[in-house]
Amino acid sequence: MKSYQVLKNRDFIFLFLSATTSKFGTSFFQVALPLLVYKLTKSPSLMAVTFVLEITPQVLFSLIGGAFADKISKKMILLIGDIISAALVIVIPLSALTYHLDIWLVYIIAFLLSSISSFYHPSFESIVPEILKGENLIQGNSLLKLSETITTFIGPSIAGVLISMIGSINILYFNFATYFFSALFISFIAHKYKNINNANQSMINSIKEGIDYVVKTKLIFIGTVFIFLINLGYGAMESLFMFYLKGPLHLSSQYIGLIFSLQTLGSFFSIYLANKLNKFPRGNIMILAGILIGLGQTGLILSQGLLVILIVCRIIIIGSVTLLSINWFTLRQEIVPSHLLGRVISSTRMLSYLALPFGGMLSGIFVEHISVNIIFILAGAITIIISFIAIKTSLFNKKQQIQNGISSKAESYKP
Repeated sequence: MKSYQVLKNRDFIFLFLSATTSKFGTSFFQVALPLLVYKLTKSPSLMAVTFVLEITPQVLFSLIGGAFADKISKKMILLIGDIISAALVIVIPLSALTYHLDIWLVYIIAFLLSSISSFYHPSFESIVPEILKGENLIQGNSLLKLSETITTFIGPSIAGVLISMIGSINILYFNFATYFFSALFISFIAHKYKNINNANQSMINSIKEGIDYVVKTKLIFIGTVFIFLINLGYGAMESLFMFYLKGPLHLSSQYIGLIFSLQTLGSFFSIYLANKLNKFPRGNIMILAGILIGLGQTGLILSQGLLVILIVCRIIIIGSVTLLSINWFTLRQEIVPSHLLGRVISSTRMLSYLALPFGGMLSGIFVEHISVNIIFILAGAITIIISFIAIKTSLFNKKQQIQNGISSKAESYKP
């Protein structure tokens, strides 16, 4: 298989350009938002609330988003999602111009943008195997992940410099432009990618069918539980990481942007590794990635005063998360029938994401009584223990996992 074969697909090219543009803007927003909240509140618990508000919609609306992805045009969902996101993000700088910017407005925008993502993501992930077939799928996923990695490598450093020059509010004008161009690229996709078989099915039955498949398909169910438990520790760490940089470490926006850029070096290596390990059981790779995430989280406690150790730990964490994500995405795409994929993605996403706000809320409560370092240790310990337990499940050591998944997808699934 040649790498340029994927890039000959017109619809994939425009999807790739849209994803690249959108992710570039998102990398700006991920730096600007917590810094803006810190500027307005100076509170670690309120910064944790921001993280919770960004994740909660993934739990609340993912099932509906997945049902829409399998019911109406995926292209239309992506297009409308980008347009609404552009309209929402511009509200913050415009409100600042009129001196009406309060923390509650920032919270609402963060919540609404994440709500759009819960509809956007199932359509995006389920449209990929409809555009790319067979052996092109893993490469398409890797290229999309490479795009995300490059933008998150470049974006935060640029964002850090721009924030120091024009502020965390004005940088959102750039974010608005990226969503606009992302929508433009989506509009050039030729096909609607609509599943006509589910057009007349009720929303409730559609959602139920997706959940039933997740519960009854052992590998998908165990994988979902595994991701859920990993996300408990990951959510606890991520909700406080920006405060850790800005508060205890007293780092400037330029240094924070640099850290967010350098940590994506782990993703570059993981994308290369994902292609090299393509023939290995996906569950085994996911479990190994979980162990590495836990080790990286625990190692963060050594980073006080040693910025190099912090960067190395973040490279390990982000690289392992990337490796886990690629294999989990591909495993679902290989196993799940195409007419169910959007709903299965949203169901597994809802269940696994449920742990993130829960972990974030707990860390927001505990940080008022214990140090951030202890929370990082607990998060890493939970992640490592869960990963070793997963070795005893069917997620591990299934040598025929990929082949069985492909053959099971060929079978017609009927409710």
